[in-house]
Amino acid sequence: MIDNLEQYNEFLTTTIKETYPKYAQRKILKELERDRIVHLKSNQNATLFDDQNIVNLVDVPDDEKLPRAIQENQKAIGYIEKTEFRKSYKYAVVFSVSNFEEDEINQLLENKLMQDFDDEGHGFDKLFDPDKDIEVIPTKTDIDDNVVILKFSKLFTGYLPSNGAKKQIKYPILAIYYKTLDVLEIRFDPIKGYFKQDEYFYHKQIQFVLEWFNENLSCELDDINLPPIIEYICNLDEEDVNVHSQAMSLKSGGKAVLDTGVNENYVLPLLGELKELIKANEELFNENHEIKNLIENFILETEETSDLPWISLVWKDSNSKGTVVKFNHNYMNQGYTLLQYYGLQTEMERMNNVTEYIIKHKGDLESEGKTQ
Repeated sequence: MIDNLEQYNEFLTTTIKETYPKYAQRKILKELERDRIVHLKSNQNATLFDDQNIVNLVDVPDDEKLPRAIQENQKAIGYIEKTEFRKSYKYAVVFSVSNFEEDEINQLLENKLMQDFDDEGHGFDKLFDPDKDIEVIPTKTDIDDNVVILKFSKLFTGYLPSNGAKKQIKYPILAIYYKTLDVLEIRFDPIKGYFKQDEYFYHKQIQFVLEWFNENLSCELDDINLPPIIEYICNLDEEDVNVHSQAMSLKSGGKAVLDTGVNENYVLPLLGELKELIKANEELFNENHEIKNLIENFILETEETSDLPWISLVWKDSNSKGTVVKFNHNYMNQGYTLLQYYGLQTEMERMNNVTEYIIKHKGDLESEGKTQ
């Protein structure tokens, strides 16, 4: 386990260079500048340059600014670690939770088997190598009275295919517990191919978190059957949530991917367009029920007999292009659904909203007495 600050800084520096997009680095640097950890511009208040604790990054190349900040001021590390808690991730999986006891979390903290990020004495995350270390010490934080997050910090080693150079990075995995929803959500990001051991890499990260909970806490975790919930949401015809695209494996053996593309009304091609055609020409189709029934039966039979390996929904947002989430059902034949988020990484709130929306409609579906 890496609990040496110098080593930790070394791996964190490589992580920033290998995995942090430029826009993410700029955002953290602005926060550091705001809180007088660094100064970035030569025309800043001259008194700042006399402060020995502020890191001067004026003449440092852009791609070296953040690494230099964490090397010269340990406070900058806390900003990186806070970002790992509060940013959005590309992948997520949700599980139902029962018998979760917060006292067990407190016991792990007391026994030094977990760290509290919000504790004044917190130094830095305990980084562990999954190929060598047995002991795992996650870091905990409370977002609010309802949301608790555990962060697992793994050290992964890879070798560049071009020259065989060794690279080691920190790979955070979040386990987010929603108290009022009784839901655990696991979040993680893509990783470059030379860090993966095999095609089951992401499944192994999910399995790792589930095993840790099984070994250290007495709560029970179960898969949430998402396909009927997503189908239920699609049929609600709500304005703020729409089908964005979906894959279909037809009974005939054919396969198709239907995508709304730039269609602002989010109407899927073929089946969706046929539905819109009937709706827009309702009077005409009502004059010939035989044709109407033929088309409606074709749509219904196609939908009911086709396998839908994945579907993506878009949550509209007046201030952006919306949040697009792809639902990969029965991921790697493991039974659960993998959520894949598209677009730039932002704050975690959008992911929280999607999770809460899904679980709310899970409850609606169950209250209507519909089986899953």
